[in-house]
Amino acid sequence: MATIEEIEAKMAARRKAHDEARDAQLVVDLAAIDALEESRGEPLHKMTCNRFVSGQPVKVAFRAPSAGEYKRYRDMVGKAMQQNDSAARVKAQEMLAASVVLYPGEEARAAFEAAFPGTLLSLTIEAAKLAELKAEDDVKS
Repeated sequence: MATIEEIEAKMAARRKAHDEARDAQLVVDLAAIDALEESRGEPLHKMTCNRFVSGQPVKVAFRAPSAGEYKRYRDMVGKAMQQNDSAARVKAQEMLAASVVLYPGEEARAAFEAAFPGTLLSLTIEAAKLAELKAEDDVKS
């Protein structure tokens, strides 16, 4: 039977390999996002995955929605709410997220979304924030 120390050493080695794989993927992700920013001439917005899945990106990059994209999203959500249609609301969220995400690319997106099923909702929330205003406190010191 293995000792506590032996088991903990095995677990630590596995964690170290996992962390090294995550760091290697992060380098790939940041290089790709840097190239996108360079080609687009503007910084992109980024989100980080809460966990690492081997073979999947650690970072996601997206742009702010255009006025037309945001209006379409808002109109679709409004109509869905009037009709109490949750499926149409989800479709609106997926449409907005899919229109703004730039990394990972389209060819890798289905596998990424399967590994992280909350991706589109998270992207929708953050993309919508970029189209809206942020409140500021008027308190003077």
